[in-house]
Amino acid sequence: MELNVRSGREVGRVLERAVEQVRQRLSAHADGIRELDAEMNELIAKRSETLVELARYYLPDLKPETIQGSFVEVRAELLDLLSQKQRRQLELQDQAAGASREVEHQDAELDRVTDGLNAKVAEREQLEALVAERLHGTEEFTTLSQQALVAEQELNRNEARVTDIQKDAKEKLPSYERSRLFKYLYDAGYATGRYQAGGLTRRLDRWVAKMIDFESARRGYDFLRTTPELMKQEVSRRRDRFNELMQQVEAIEDRVSDEVGLTEVLRVGQQLGADRDRLVAAVAAAQEGVQRLRQQIAQLEGQQNEFYERAIARMKAFLEKLPEARLERHSQSTPQRDDDALVAEVSQIGERLDAAEGRGAELGQARVAWDERFNGLQELLQRFRQAEFDSQRSMFPLQLDAGDLVEQLIAGRMSTQQVWSTLQSSQRFAPAWHEQQGPQFGGATAGDVSMVLLKVLAEVAGAAMQHSAGRGMERRGPVRRQTRQATGRPQFPNRGFTNGRGF
Repeated sequence: MELNVRSGREVGRVLERAVEQVRQRLSAHADGIRELDAEMNELIAKRSETLVELARYYLPDLKPETIQGSFVEVRAELLDLLSQKQRRQLELQDQAAGASREVEHQDAELDRVTDGLNAKVAEREQLEALVAERLHGTEEFTTLSQQALVAEQELNRNEARVTDIQKDAKEKLPSYERSRLFKYLYDAGYATGRYQAGGLTRRLDRWVAKMIDFESARRGYDFLRTTPELMKQEVSRRRDRFNELMQQVEAIEDRVSDEVGLTEVLRVGQQLGADRDRLVAAVAAAQEGVQRLRQQIAQLEGQQNEFYERAIARMKAFLEKLPEARLERHSQSTPQRDDDALVAEVSQIGERLDAAEGRGAELGQARVAWDERFNGLQELLQRFRQAEFDSQRSMFPLQLDAGDLVEQLIAGRMSTQQVWSTLQSSQRFAPAWHEQQGPQFGGATAGDVSMVLLKVLAEVAGAAMQHSAGRGMERRGPVRRQTRQATGRPQFPNRGFTNGRGF
């Protein structure tokens, strides 16, 4: 890792801590909303009980037993709705808690796998350099490599010739086939042992042959018909020779890789890479599931849910039969003081309910705001991981303040996309071992290619045959992939351990 840079792993930790802090803030909000919900339920129940007591005192003309019966009916309905809501809340909370635990478990597993993967990447880099050094020092490898490169050059040259002659044949043979005079003489076997004509026919055929220069035309025709196939046979022979030499070269590389431990590092690293790709996708899916559950819970804790609306409608219908103003007037016209206290209590409870409802609205708004921040941070972290910016090879400039970016996002001064764009524009990957010096091949060698062997072959080849090294590795890619798969050796997919560039 270079000096004056910040590792992607460090920046990733900042994002992870921010997500956890906001998650705890959301949990505290949820606790506050639940406590307020319980307080409001208690106040509503107490208000209802007080109204029944007032009905017993001063509304004999409304038949208290009827009111009490009606209240018992509505109370049962309200309690049933409350019970349904609470059961659904508990169900969702249990699901969310389980899903959150699973996310935490997967996050911890992802951290473990990523740490292990970073370690294997470092080992791979060191061992690849060691393998390259040993291959350079092996006389047999150097000799076979040079022979293989020469064979590839000849193979490439012959392939080009076959392509040219096939093109010529495709363009020129039809003109021979369309010439009736030429085809007549050729099919008759003129100027060969097959020719049987005599007398006048022979004299006329001789005259026609001279007129169309049949001998020259026949040589050209035979050349175009037979040469492409002969050259293809030569190409096949040269291809077999090239493959034979490359098999020996690859066998030496495999032996050295086994000796220094690179083969095992590749095997373990590729398994860790597959585990990480799977975990990144699983964590993202699990977080989305938790987010959906939190949204459902928040809806139940607010006023925009079916249980609350049904309860309000039923309570309103009942309370409309018992207006507080009428109760107050009736209370003031009586000498007893007990009813005054009850009416005052109803009024106080109403005020407390209004205040609680106001606090609930504030908590709900705050919850929505923190939900948005949490979702934005989660999306940012998911993108960061999917791009493999949390790799140890991932680098950011020291002046990038990840903590400040997080604060800007939480405060609403930057959007998730703006923060992500800032991270993207600042990030770069440290070059892998094979990219640091010597010949470079860009994206021309995609597939199951050993970058160690490619780099060493290119160095053995020198500038004159560097292209032969690249072409040779391209030719051998599919064959070597099948061979390694059949023998249980690790592959060389995407030049790394994962689907991205980080590992």
